[in-house]
Amino acid sequence: MSKNLLSDYRLSRRALLTVGAGIGGGVLAGGWPIARAQAVAPQAGPRVAALGWACAQTILALGVVPVVIPEIERYSRLVVEPAVPSSVQEIGLRSEPNLELLQSFAPDIIIIDPSITAAIPRLKLIAPVEVFTIFKPGRHPLETARSSTMELAQRLGVQAACEAYLARFDAAMAGYRDQLRGRSDKPLYLVSEIARNRALVFGPNSLYQEVLSQFGLKNAWTGQSGPWGHTSVGLEVLAAVPDARLVLMSSRVADIEALLNASPVLRTLPFLRSGRLTVLGNQFFYGGVPAAERFARLLAERLPQENNEQG
Repeated sequence: MSKNLLSDYRLSRRALLTVGAGIGGGVLAGGWPIARAQAVAPQAGPRVAALGWACAQTILALGVVPVVIPEIERYSRLVVEPAVPSSVQEIGLRSEPNLELLQSFAPDIIIIDPSITAAIPRLKLIAPVEVFTIFKPGRHPLETARSSTMELAQRLGVQAACEAYLARFDAAMAGYRDQLRGRSDKPLYLVSEIARNRALVFGPNSLYQEVLSQFGLKNAWTGQSGPWGHTSVGLEVLAAVPDARLVLMSSRVADIEALLNASPVLRTLPFLRSGRLTVLGNQFFYGGVPAAERFARLLAERLPQENNEQG
C-alpha cells in the first residue's frame, strides 16, 4: 500500500474522538500443537490489527504477529493457542475496541470478526477493513474456515506460509485419526458449559462435528442447534443416549466432584454414573482451523482406551 493511500486513512485526533464517541453504543455492544506462534519481533509486511479472537488466532497461526489484539489476558485463558507474543498490544474489548489507540498504532489493515461489522464505516476511516468469517449458512465451518484462511493469507501476502500451515494441519489430523483408532466407540456429548441443570451442547453443524466425522466418531447430540453449532438443553435430555460419553470442553469446571454435588440431575445421568467422562482444556468454539486442531489433539490425547474409563 502506498504512503499516499495510507495517509487517506489516518485520522486527526479530533476526528477520531468524534468517531469513537458512538462506538460504545448499540453499534458495538457486546501431541503436536501446530498452531503456536513464535514470540518474535513483528515481521516485515503490513501492520495488522486483529480486532477479534477468531481472526487473531488464525493470523498468529500463519506466523504473522498482529500489532494489536483485544482482551489478551482472556484470550490466553479461553482461546489458549496460538500464544500471543509479548510484542502485541491490548486494544480494548472485542465489542468495543479503543479507536483512538488503534489509530495511534497506524495499522495498514484491520481484520475483524463478523460480530462488529456494523463498525466497518468507522474503522475504514483508520485503515482498510477485511472480515474474517467462519460460520456461513449452509456451509461446514471447517470448510469455510479453510477458505477464509486462504483468502486472508492472500490479503496479507503469506500464501506460501498458509499452504505450509494447512499441510501441517492435514498431517496432524491424519496422525490424530490414527491415535483414535480403537478408542472408545461410544457416542460423545460435546458440552462446553453446565449451569443450573442446563448444558451447552454442540450439534451436527458445529466445527467439532467435522472433526468427529473425520475420525469416525459419533456425536450423541443429533437434535437441532443454533447458527453457531450449539444449543442449550436441560441436563435430563442427555439421558436419551444412556451409553454416551460426556466430553467436557472447559477448564473452568475444575472441581468435577463439586459440580456433581451442585447438580443432582447431573449425578443421575447414566454416563456419569458409569464414569464415562473426559475433560478437555478450554475450547474456542467460534474459532477456525487452529481451534479444530486443538480440539482434535486434546481429544486424541485424552479419550481413553476403555469405554468406562475417565479421560
